[in-house]
Amino acid sequence: MLPITENDLEWWQNKIAKLDWGFAVTYAEGAPHEYIAERTEGMTKADFARAARVIHTFGAPQKFFKSTRIYLVHDGWKYWTMDREHDDVTLINRGRADHVYGVQNMPRTKSEFHSDYDAIATYWDRDFTASDEEQRGFTRLVDEVTRGYRKCRTLDIGAGTGLTLDLGLTEAPRLTAIDPSQAMLNELVRKHPLVARVEPRTFADTLARRNLAGTQFDLVLALGGSASYLSHDDWESIMRHARGRLVLSAYAEDEAPVTADLTSQQLANANSRLREFADRHEGRIERVGRFNTVAIRRNHS
Repeated sequence: MLPITENDLEWWQNKIAKLDWGFAVTYAEGAPHEYIAERTEGMTKADFARAARVIHTFGAPQKFFKSTRIYLVHDGWKYWTMDREHDDVTLINRGRADHVYGVQNMPRTKSEFHSDYDAIATYWDRDFTASDEEQRGFTRLVDEVTRGYRKCRTLDIGAGTGLTLDLGLTEAPRLTAIDPSQAMLNELVRKHPLVARVEPRTFADTLARRNLAGTQFDLVLALGGSASYLSHDDWESIMRHARGRLVLSAYAEDEAPVTADLTSQQLANANSRLREFADRHEGRIERVGRFNTVAIRRNHS
C-alpha cells in the first residue's frame, strides 16, 4: 500500500496528455465521452489502480441522472471510473467538465481541511476498518441504546468511509455525517449516495458555523476512535444536539490511530474526557477491540 498524495495527482495530470483517449461512439448522442482501457498504450494495471485512487482521493461527487459518482475535474475535463474496487479498474472515462446530467443534488464533500486520513482513504475499507469483533461490539452497543431501532435520525461524528451505514445502524436518508477528510467522505458517498447530509469539516467547525442549528438527533455516534479527536469544548457541546442516545469511542490507553496524528497526551486527554462524560451522563464504558466506548441512554421527551 502506498499513500495517495499530491505527487500522485501530479503524476496523473502529466500522464493524461500522453495517452490516446478513444471516443465512446455508442454514447455520442446521450453522453459523449472518451476512455482508456486495458489495451491503451502506456497504461499498466498498476497505473489504472493508482489513477483510480487519485480520482477518488482528490475528486468530488456529481450526479449522472440518478447515479452518484466521484469525478476528478482537471483542465476542462472530468475523470471517473465505474468499478467498485479500485484495484479492479481497467477503464477510465473522461468527459467535458461542463457537461452535467440531471439535477446536481449530490452530497458535497469538498473540504478546506487537510486530513492525514486523505492519503489512505481509498485503502481504508480494505486495510484499516473496524475488525469483526469491533463491528459486533459497536452494533451491540448501538442496539442497546436504541433497543434495536434502526431508523434513528443520526449524527455521526468522524463518519469516515461510512461504517455506521455499512453496519446498517441507521438508514442513509437519516444520517448526518461529519468528517474533515474529503477523500474519506468520497468513499462514504460512493457506497451510500443517498446519505442525507455530509459536513466536510471538523465537529468544532460545524458548530462554529452553526450548521446544525438547533437540531437534536435521536442517536449520536463517534465510532472507530473518532471521539479521540474531540476537544474539551466539543464534548461540552455534544449534548446540545443529542436526545439522549449516544455511543462514543476513543482509542484505548495502549492504542493509537494508524495515522499517528495524535500525541500520547492527546490520547490520554481523550480518555479522561470520555470517562468524565460517562460519569456526568450515567454512561457505561466498555472496551470494544482497540477502543474505550461509552454507551448512554437517557430518558428524553
